[in-house]
Amino acid sequence: MTKKSLLLLILALSLVLSGCSLVVKDPVVDMKQTILDINGHVVDKQSFMGDYNAQLNQEYQMQQMYQMYGMQAPAIDFASVEARARDAAVRRVIIEQEAVKLKLNELSEEEKTKVQADTDAEYQDALDQIKSYYFADTKLEGDALQIEMEHTAEDLGISREVVEQGVTQRLISQKLEDEATKDVAVSDEEVKADYDAKVEENKTAYTENPDAYGSAVNGGSTAYWAPEGYRYVKQVLVKFLEADQAEIDRIQAEKATADSALQAAEAARKANEDAQAVEGITEADKKAREEEMPALQAALDEAQQQVDKLAQELLAAKNKGYEAVLPKAQEIYNRAKTEAFDTLVAEFNEDTGMPATGYAVREGFASFDEAFVKPAMALQNVGDVAEPSQGMYGYYIVQYAAPIAEGPVDYAAVQQDLHDALLTQKKATTWEEAIAAWTQAADIKEYLDRARD
Repeated sequence: MTKKSLLLLILALSLVLSGCSLVVKDPVVDMKQTILDINGHVVDKQSFMGDYNAQLNQEYQMQQMYQMYGMQAPAIDFASVEARARDAAVRRVIIEQEAVKLKLNELSEEEKTKVQADTDAEYQDALDQIKSYYFADTKLEGDALQIEMEHTAEDLGISREVVEQGVTQRLISQKLEDEATKDVAVSDEEVKADYDAKVEENKTAYTENPDAYGSAVNGGSTAYWAPEGYRYVKQVLVKFLEADQAEIDRIQAEKATADSALQAAEAARKANEDAQAVEGITEADKKAREEEMPALQAALDEAQQQVDKLAQELLAAKNKGYEAVLPKAQEIYNRAKTEAFDTLVAEFNEDTGMPATGYAVREGFASFDEAFVKPAMALQNVGDVAEPSQGMYGYYIVQYAAPIAEGPVDYAAVQQDLHDALLTQKKATTWEEAIAAWTQAADIKEYLDRARD
């Protein structure tokens, strides 16, 4: 057989075995293939790939988040991505079809106006993000910049029409959801039962760990039961001057490194001592380790000296910082004797995160600086103000704002919030059950293998 005949035979066999993989597809025709048929509505490949890529992008974002925190990201499960894309496409079409049945897809003039306004806002927000990411250093401006941003948006699959379509779909979906859940209600008995359950749950948790109550309240969460010994404390924080804080931060960073070096030196010396005490060690090994000991001790002494030196520098830097802001702190304390503390808080407090009620604090509360907790708990009467105390950020001037009674929170104070939360949860469940029922009743044909070509 000639070489030419052999090559032709190999080529013919490869075409048969590969299913004629050398045939070039028309991309336009390929993207029009039906992937899903839902009650006669066709989801073509182009539309399905939009859902698929959206799900895939979420996976990539998750991987980036893992990498950001130095963690090993799990491998992408492409079969799961495809399944979620399928579910997203089915859900979207089912909602559209049910909305059409009820004529909820027909928008009023008011709704059309809202769609346009929301579209303008969302499209502009997308352009702003594109500008900050792709055109941060551009010299373009005005219409020229606008044109380039819109071109970039188009390349990314973002157009005003696409945004408007998404806004419209969300509006229609919300109308259908409102219709499907309009009769959902929550009874007073359900609200009270939820309250009682939360009280018991919090009582158990906060009895075992009283500090958890303060952490929850100070973090903005609702606590349904309070342990004994808590009070609300307000403060005026007078921070170190910026330059003094920068110097303190610098020394603290150096000291942290020095502390680590000291720990390593201590560990090395201890390891040498332990090795010498091992039963059966040879005289040669023991002698070698004994000879290493002076160098290890010298390294330990040097590390300790560095830590002590930085500790002294840190103390001096803090004292300098305290000295610089003491007059201001003392003036505020003196004014607190005759002026409303809330007025001083509004004017001078540099703690922007303090709740309006103050912080929930108890004796020995571990989450806060002792220099804050100790004077706060020493105050005897509501309204009393402690002298300025030196803390990690500067001076604390604290006031006993109000007591916190042990026991359950007042039911009337949380009843409406509990009702609203239960209603939202119940409506969400009803909505998902409706979609599941519509989907179960739907005639769905799948051709997912076509999306994998």
